[in-house]
Formats: sequence, C-alpha cells, structure tokens
Amino acid sequence: MGSNPARTSYNRAPKQFELRRVGREGRLMRKRIRWRWGMVVAVGMTLLALCPQIYLWHERGRAWAGTNAYFYTDEPAYAAYVNALVDGRPRRCDPYTGGDNTADKPQPESLFSIQFISAYMVALPARALHLSTATAFILLEAICAFTTSLALFWLFALLLDDERAAAAFVPFVLCLGILLSGNGLVRALLDQETSYVWLPFLRRYIPAVPFPCFIVFFPLAWLALTDASRRRRLLCALGAGAAFVVCVYGYFYLWTAAAAWLALGALLWLIAKPEGWRQSFESFGLIGLIALAALVPYAVLLSHRAATIDVVQALVRTHAPDLWRSLEACALVVVIALVIGLKRRRLDRHDPRVLSTLAFAVLPFVLFNQQLVTGRSLQPMHYEQFVADYITLIAAALAISLLWRGRASQPRLPLYLLLIICYLSYFWGAGETWISTRRFSQANIQRDEARPVALRLRRIALQAYDDMTHEPAQPHAVVFAPDIARADNLPMVAPQAVLWAPHTFVFSGVTVAENKERFFQYLYYSGVDADEFARNYEHQGFVHYAIFGWERANPKLTVNYKPVSDEELAVEAHNYAAYIANFDRARATHPTLAYALIAADQQINFTHLDRWYTRAAGERIGKYVLYRLQPRP
Repeated sequence: MGSNPARTSYNRAPKQFELRRVGREGRLMRKRIRWRWGMVVAVGMTLLALCPQIYLWHERGRAWAGTNAYFYTDEPAYAAYVNALVDGRPRRCDPYTGGDNTADKPQPESLFSIQFISAYMVALPARALHLSTATAFILLEAICAFTTSLALFWLFALLLDDERAAAAFVPFVLCLGILLSGNGLVRALLDQETSYVWLPFLRRYIPAVPFPCFIVFFPLAWLALTDASRRRRLLCALGAGAAFVVCVYGYFYLWTAAAAWLALGALLWLIAKPEGWRQSFESFGLIGLIALAALVPYAVLLSHRAATIDVVQALVRTHAPDLWRSLEACALVVVIALVIGLKRRRLDRHDPRVLSTLAFAVLPFVLFNQQLVTGRSLQPMHYEQFVADYITLIAAALAISLLWRGRASQPRLPLYLLLIICYLSYFWGAGETWISTRRFSQANIQRDEARPVALRLRRIALQAYDDMTHEPAQPHAVVFAPDIARADNLPMVAPQAVLWAPHTFVFSGVTVAENKERFFQYLYYSGVDADEFARNYEHQGFVHYAIFGWERANPKLTVNYKPVSDEELAVEAHNYAAYIANFDRARATHPTLAYALIAADQQINFTHLDRWYTRAAGERIGKYVLYRLQPRP
C-alpha cells in the first residue's frame, strides 16, 4: 500500500482523541497512555478484593490463625493441590487420598495436573519464600485484582484512546459481572434461591491466576493486528501467543473463549477487509500457530486423563441449543445496537474497533452453543460466571463509547457520565462484596478456629516420628473428620489424607465406586444408621453430590439436568443398609484410619468407630480434639 490516508473512521476523529496514523498501510501509531488513571482504579479494585480478608482480620483480631477468607466451595480443592505442590509432591498427586505418582503406582492426569501452570505460578513462589498456602492465597487476591484491572484499563485505553473512559469501564466490567450472569444479590432481590458470590474472576487459583493473561491477550492481539510497525506487530503477536499458552494450561474456559474470539475476529476481518487486512492475517496466523503448538501437548495430557474425569466434570453429549440466558439477551442488545449503528452509518464497518467490539458481542453465543458443532457440553455455567459475563460487559462498554462518538467529530463521553458509570458499578460491587462477606463471615471464622489442629497434624506429618505414638510418622495417614467442612479444608494445610470429603472425587485417586464406598464409610463412622439415611439426604446438601454426582445435584451444571427421583433415592438407601449390614474388618481397614478430628462440642455416636478402632486419649487443640486411632486386634 502507498501512503494514502486510511479510510477508517478513527482517522477522521478530532485531534484531541485521534489515534495517530502513519502513512504506510494506513496503520496506527498511538500516543502514550497516561497510566495514572489505571493505577487509581486498580488500587480501588484491590481494596475491594481484600475486603473479606480485612473483615476476617477484624473479627478475629489477635486470635487470627492465618486462614484466608473465601466464599467459593471449590477453593479448598485448589488450595489443597497448591499445598501439595508447596510440600514438594509431584504434579500428579491427590491430596485428598494421599496418592502420589510413582513408578509402582502411577497416577492418571486430573483436572489439576492438566491445568498445572496456574498452580505452579502460586506454589513455586510460595515455596521459595516459605509462605503458607493461605498466605499465598491472600496475596494472590490482591495481585490478581490489581493486574486484571490494569490489563482491562490497557484494553480500553487502546481501543478508545480515552484514559478516563478506560478507567471508568474497569469497575463497570469487573463489578457487574455477577449481576449480568443473573447471580448474587439480584436473585435475592427477585426472591429466588441464590448462592452469594463476589467478584467471580477472583476465585482462587482459577480463574484468578490466568485471568490477567486472558485480558492481556486482547490488547496484545489488537496491537498485533493494527500497529504501524511490523516489528511491533510481530512482538505483540508473540506476546498474545504466550498469553494464550498460559490460558491453555491455566483454565479451559479461558483459552476456549480466547480461541473463539480470535476465530471470530479473523472471520470479521476477512468479511470487512479493513485497511491493511492482509498484513493483519500474518498476525492471525502467527497467533494461531502458537495456539496449535500449545494444544498438541495439551491433547496428549488429555489422552492420559483419569477414566472418571469426564463423569466428574459432567461432560454431556448433546446438540441442544442454549439460547435463553440473561447474558445472551444482553449480548444480543449490544449486537443489535452495533448493527443499527452500521446501518445508519454512525459506525464504519471497516473500523477495526467496531470489528473487535462485534467479536466480543457475538462471542457469548458461540461459547454457549458450541455444542451444536462439537456435540459436547462441559459445565456451561462456568462460562456464565467466569468468562461470558465479562466479555459481554467489555462489548457493551466499547459499544457505548463508539456509538456515542460515531464516525464524525463527536466529543468523548462526558466526565459526569463516566463518573456515574464508575461509581454506580463500584457501589454495586461493594454491596455484593459486603453482603457475601457478612454472610460467610461465620464460616471463615470457623475455618480459622480449626487451623491450629490442622497445623498440628502438619507438624506430626513433617517430623521423623509421630510424637503422639513415638512411631515413624506417616505423611499421608488417613484422617476421619465427621465435620464435612473440616474434612474438605484439612488438605489445604496438612498433608494427611482424609477418609472422604466433597472434593475427594475431583482428583484422580478414586473411582466412582470407591468414592461412594468411602462416603458410605464416612456416614457409618459418623453414626448414621440405615433408617437415618433418607433424613441425612434431605438435610445435608453434600449428600446429593456424593451419591448421584454433581451433574444430578446442580441444575445449572448441565444443559439437560435430570433431578434425582424418589425411586433412585430408595435404591441408594437400600444399598447403604446392605453396606453397613455387611461391614467387616476388611472394609474397616480399607483405608486404615490413623486419626479422628472431632469438634469438642460436637455430639457424635462413636459406637461404630469404637467397634473397629481404639482411640487414645485425645489431644485438645483449641475447639477440637485430635484422637490417634489404632485398628482393634
């Protein structure tokens, strides 16, 4: 191409917000970004992210034992895996059953060992700095909130060339994600059942760790497609490829979203043919090659996955469309607004900013309906909570700004409007955070009260001899904890295995049958008789997951949810009755219990446990009693 001016609308913008152009290929040179606006909003988001932890520190005062505050029920499993890596265990390990990958007992790949890069990005610094997993997770909250905010600010600053708008749209995207997905406070206001969560992108360690890389992927890809310098385009394409690699081994839902956006962008570029589109396809191709290279070893890891992983992750074979989510309705509004803007010539169809915005707006439909082509659906609710809500809000923010400014010399969004967007969004996020913090404060306090006994077990495991029995220590000895929350949280701190916990099944150490047997054994030792099985099912929510699987207990997990019938429950009640009627020494020692962790004020029937094990005098640690168990002769 010669040095003719580009035909796109960004070259006809007024000088005060002009994207500087260079003659060659009509490509763009950009003015320096004023990062102070991004720093201000990043600090604000970081403070909001730390509110639950600050509240726990306030509540516990000097009694704080070092626990990190959290709301998401999956965080214990992620923390348990990181804790195992901090302790030096292999990538393929199971912190809940104590299984490690060895030559004589190889472990298959699990969800955690495949998405390993996020875990190691936390575990390696924690181990080098001698930080506990809880401390690492506290720091992770702040770091991920700060870096994600800056990455998002960069994206908006590049595409809008307006730092004030970029700063205002950061809380708009990050604080309203939960609202757009139809979760959190909005469901409570509509008098619907809700799970209170807050800032979903900060669930640790995924998507929190790879999420900044996911956001950074987009501005890097944008620069790779539009920058005037071929050298910078090449470097940015390499950077976008590197960010994509982190997403591949970081979180499935992020890399698939990034890949879909890239494919949509390439299609729109091919249709619209903006200035320099042939050169842009060099960048598309380079990023695509890096992505394909990263996916080859990923596919190898998947081929060695545990036989149970598809069942655990509720992989469903279906071609049914998924078109009735609130997110898709919002995305449709953005698409319609962009189409109207193009029809009325307020937007230029050759403008790369418009094409990128349209790719963001269409992306949710692709994510929720990819099964029309692939025939497989994998927990689409994770797209809803952790990806598509933010993507839709990015599209909305870009569309608002582009439509306001139009093709002609229109002013930027006024400051008062940006302040309204920023403050209302931040206020909503603060409200969601405060309500969730208060709602889960007691649970976080209880976790902190239980941390000393977990640290005691950790010290026992890491010493040469168990000072309770003066026998060689067993690092992965099995602990029975009738309090289900304590059982699930214990591997976050201590290396011992547990008899059963809600997240036992998400690792590769047990089969479907063994998981159910361990659960029945857990109920048996907890003093649950056969005639109490149905009552436990009705009053203990975790029983639904343990017996019938997550896809049968959570109606939002799959596209073809099937509730549990009374007949199925009756069959499982009969199975449990038969199990305890035939309980013998072989079952009592598979696995062999080494410890029992009991709350001092917990009323538990020890009849079944004492029939097969002797309990030494318990050691009182805070509000808990730790018993050493020995099988009866």
